[in-house]
Order: sequence, then structure tokens, then C-alpha cells
Amino acid sequence: MKRVLPWLLTGAFLAGAWLLNFVTLPENSIEASFVTAGEVGDPVAGRNLVVTVTDVRAADRISDDEGWSAEGTWVVVDLDAASVLDQYGRSLSSAELTAGGRTYRATERGTTFFQSQLVPGVPRSGSLAFELAPDARTGDAVLRLAPQGDTRTDSVLEIAIDLDDIAVQHETTLQPNGWAD
Repeated sequence: MKRVLPWLLTGAFLAGAWLLNFVTLPENSIEASFVTAGEVGDPVAGRNLVVTVTDVRAADRISDDEGWSAEGTWVVVDLDAASVLDQYGRSLSSAELTAGGRTYRATERGTTFFQSQLVPGVPRSGSLAFELAPDARTGDAVLRLAPQGDTRTDSVLEIAIDLDDIAVQHETTLQPNGWAD
């Protein structure tokens, strides 16, 4: 028994170490975002942001009501958004679209909804525009939205988009920013 006991204890310690390593969270998990997934047309809510993507369009040229326009490989997302808890300093500060293995930030050109001020409980509407690489407007994409640029330890809304289901138009106009219907 004296010879077997050390081997049993060693086996138990190794199994315990393996189990501890298996259940331990990754090193960066303390700063991870709280992701809420949703679909186009459904309201998706996080800690201080609620968004409904109302339409997704693709075009080779976009313009706004103020006369700005640009050619490119564009994906336009129309949405309604509101803050949930408070208004102070709240805007749609993080808007990214991941498509074709690359991540694109919403354009700041033209009159878009990017970085628009949000009001608690009163949705505002507008459009976000993403200029993609010419070969990236196919397949699955994920829209990530957050009320702050630094999304660590905060909620992030993720909406899945199938870019193959979107007909490409020659030109489309961005929705004017305003109060949602």
C-alpha cells in the first residue's frame, strides 16, 4: 500500500490540475464584452442600448439629402436606436460590420447615424453605411453595435446579416436622421 499511495495521489493531483485548467476562464475574460445576438427586424437590447435593424441595402453609390455622394462597394443598414438607462454622453459610438473575414467601421462621411446622440426610451432612426472591399459583399456578415467605443465589460449587440439575400442597387439614399416612427 505504501508504494501505491504516492501513485494514486499523483494521479489525483494530475487529474485535478487538468480539470482546473479546463474550467479556468481565459486570461482576457475579465474584460470581455457581454454579447446579445439578434436578427434583422427584431429589437435587440443591451445594458444601455436597444436597436432594431429595419432594413439592409447594398449599392454601388450612396448619397444623402444634403448632396453628398460616394461610389464604392456599400452596405447600408437602416435602424432605430435608443438608450435604455441614461442620456448623458450616449451615442452610437461603435458600429462595425464583419464580412469576408474583415471588419469594417461605419463611415463618418455624409449624414449617417454613426455617433448620433441617443435618448432613453425614445427611438431615433437613421442609416449606417459601410464601404467594403469589392469581394466582401457576399456571404454571412455580423453587425456589431455598442454605445461606447470601448466595448470591454459592456454590452455589444450582434445582428447576423446574409449579404447574399440583398439585391445590389445602382444607387441608394441614406435615411435622414430623426425620430423613429
